[in-house]
Amino acid sequence: MIRDVQFNSATTPWPQLRDAVLAAEELGYGAAWTLDHLAGQMMGGEMMFECCALTGALAAVTSSIGIGTLVANVWNRPCGVLAAAAASLQNISGGRFWLGIGAGSSPASPYGAEHTALDIEISRDITVRHARVTEFLQLARTMWSTGVVKGVVGFPQPMAPIPLMFGVNSVALARIAAIEADAINVRASHARLEEIIDAARDARPAGAAPLIVTTWTHTTPELRDPDSTASQYYEKIGVDRLILVQFDHADIGEL
Repeated sequence: MIRDVQFNSATTPWPQLRDAVLAAEELGYGAAWTLDHLAGQMMGGEMMFECCALTGALAAVTSSIGIGTLVANVWNRPCGVLAAAAASLQNISGGRFWLGIGAGSSPASPYGAEHTALDIEISRDITVRHARVTEFLQLARTMWSTGVVKGVVGFPQPMAPIPLMFGVNSVALARIAAIEADAINVRASHARLEEIIDAARDARPAGAAPLIVTTWTHTTPELRDPDSTASQYYEKIGVDRLILVQFDHADIGEL
């Protein structure tokens, strides 16, 4: 089971964030993941770095660690803008980029405030939010494969296929992800964690590459120990990548 890291860019200034990711790279972590929120208030800080800008900066200062979004909200940008950003990030990183995407939370959730403030309309209907993911994928695949949309040429194309990960919170979206994506991410504390993982794996088309299962949780000494009971549990249920989150601030010593 590979261990990845995620730092809270609302609570850690850029120099410390950069240094923490470089330390994670040196220590052999698999990937560093960025958050996609627009206001620091959402994640307990005074200011939040924009996701794609931060991911690009981290890609530019690192050389071997994977860099990914966990997860890019498909409502935060026009679908074509997110697709162009993803292709650019793959090229800037030299092929190390992972695109994690999510259907977005309901506007009634605590995270809805940042979207309301910026007049970003997100449907309360979960089926509409799922449809936005499909809309994004259709456009992104055209842009990435041809660089042409409606006769306009020169949209960025990735130097290598971009591994696509869905953040999932339900069995329904897990089944969609099993068909459309390379990986899923489920929060470790989800009450239906094992059910969602099993549903995604059962829905994987025959002949497709094995689905990569990731989960995120707040880091602890036990989870950093591969022989601990907690680590062995995630291994047992089929987690391929365990993303260890430092929420309060980046702490290199804790890595």
